Amino acid sequence: MTKDLVSKSEHSSSTRESASNRSYRLVKHPQEPLEGVVNTPPALARVCELVAAGSGSVALDTERAGAFRYFQGAYLVQLRREDTGTFLIDPTAFPDLEPLGTAIGKAEWILHDATTDMPWLAEIGMRPKLLFDTELAAKLLNFERFGLGSLTEQVLGIMLEKEHSAADWSTRPLPQSWLEYAALDVEFLVDLRQALWLQLGEAGKDDWAEQEFEHLLYFEPPAPKPDPWRHVPGSGKVYSPRNLAALRELWQTREKICAAENLAPTKVLSNPALIALAVALPRGKRYMNSIEAFRNDRVGRERADTWYAALSRSYKLPVHELPSKRAPRVRGAVPDARNFAHNHPQEAERWHRLRDVVIQIAVELNVHSEVMLDSRTTRRLAWVLPDNAPEPQVLEVLQASEARPWQIEHLLDGLVKALRSE
Repeated sequence: MTKDLVSKSEHSSSTRESASNRSYRLVKHPQEPLEGVVNTPPALARVCELVAAGSGSVALDTERAGAFRYFQGAYLVQLRREDTGTFLIDPTAFPDLEPLGTAIGKAEWILHDATTDMPWLAEIGMRPKLLFDTELAAKLLNFERFGLGSLTEQVLGIMLEKEHSAADWSTRPLPQSWLEYAALDVEFLVDLRQALWLQLGEAGKDDWAEQEFEHLLYFEPPAPKPDPWRHVPGSGKVYSPRNLAALRELWQTREKICAAENLAPTKVLSNPALIALAVALPRGKRYMNSIEAFRNDRVGRERADTWYAALSRSYKLPVHELPSKRAPRVRGAVPDARNFAHNHPQEAERWHRLRDVVIQIAVELNVHSEVMLDSRTTRRLAWVLPDNAPEPQVLEVLQASEARPWQIEHLLDGLVKALRSE
């Protein structure tokens, strides 16, 4: 690391330290009166006209209801442009919000944790042409806490109330206090973006940030894993094919109910209860209530007949129809971290060496290790490369994994050395 980069990083750290000593201003309400939720074509047309006539970056956020509803998506879109104000839009009232995306045009989007919001915005016809992610900027600056509330406190000295973060945003009509909370999520994004951009420049990381934001424009969520029922939290406790068959049948039954009633899975049968039933394999309904996790799941108990019917179907399956102990491998897929550690000791040892290098260089550059290199890329390097792989081969994997130039510049030499056999 160059002396200049060290001094700039130290300056950035001292800036954050001085910010931590300031007094905070608690903000409970938006600075401007909120208009009603935009949920009619004329209201949307007016917003599009105002946004198109405005100037500067556009702050965006979404509110979802994943803890309550089965069908994922945005239930509220918040938008703010400094010279037009804040608008709260109900996307469920429209076929899509493509006209709003057109109105924004080539203006920069400001998002916090863009990978969370972009898929849902894309689903309703909105894609950015230019992007700034405040969370990603904070990780490049190595903030210890990078949630939106933490950042507004550390950078702007503003405290935001987060009392409605777990609300059911599919509720209609939305209470006024919820709307004010949602508006505050975009109220200070423009100011936060400006302050973080200055810090990135002072730290010599503005070029890195531009590379990251450009890469984010093409973000797509990962494809669903095969056999999703194998990935229920706690499923590691389920081993034998017969127990796995019960887990599969319970999961599939729960999914059908969730889709039919648009309820989140845990609103139908909790994960601990589902796993406990698959592990215990009760042979009668009266034994189900002796299982503590099921007994404690009030909502799940209301459908006890349904769950026992699912279990009974799994009990009747012939041996050749039982699932295998291990999930099917996807051609070219890299095992997850848990499988590395348990099933691939040689690759796991290589992975630990590579990961140590990534962490070390992240410390030297004063960036969060998450942005130094994607953890999946580190595993891919360990999986596809042999020990003593030459530099061109390592470079090829990094480029195929879409590592950014700044990452390759700082990591390539260390990764090649880490792959050398001891």
